[in-house]
Amino acid sequence: MRDAPRHTFLLTFARRGEEAAIREAFAALTERHPGAQVHAVGTPVSEPVLRQLGLERVLIYQRGKHPGRMLEEAQLCMPEAVAIVYGGEDFRGHLKLEYLALRIGAHQILRCREGQPAVRLSRGRLAGVVLGKTCHLALRVALGMAVALVVCAALCLIGRGGGSRARRP
Repeated sequence: MRDAPRHTFLLTFARRGEEAAIREAFAALTERHPGAQVHAVGTPVSEPVLRQLGLERVLIYQRGKHPGRMLEEAQLCMPEAVAIVYGGEDFRGHLKLEYLALRIGAHQILRCREGQPAVRLSRGRLAGVVLGKTCHLALRVALGMAVALVVCAALCLIGRGGGSRARRP
């Protein structure tokens, strides 16, 4: 009986200029999981470099395409590993990719940044990162709403009284 093919996923929302980071993440996946089929989730900008790597499947995230379908397709592959490609100098942003990595259900999660070796993350640590970033985002939204409410209330009060220097025609 033949073994089922093994799968890995490369997750990137890379922008122009991050092609090297994608290639390094691909190399890390193929080195750690030789013989596994590599699939990818990317954007129209990252698609050309992903296609050049000869990946088994490239799922393109773009407006109008339902993200739930992409998640279902990725989960059906039952990948043993995912690699998240980070562009830039730090690990800010990428909340969608980190959440996707958790939802795909792979046993191994790699954090890849250009010029640095791939770092393995536990699912628990990545879940903590996702939770922290989500809470930070919720706090920023709540703060923005509070500021908007205060400004709106102030404008209503000023409009009601007509202001002390309001001119009448």
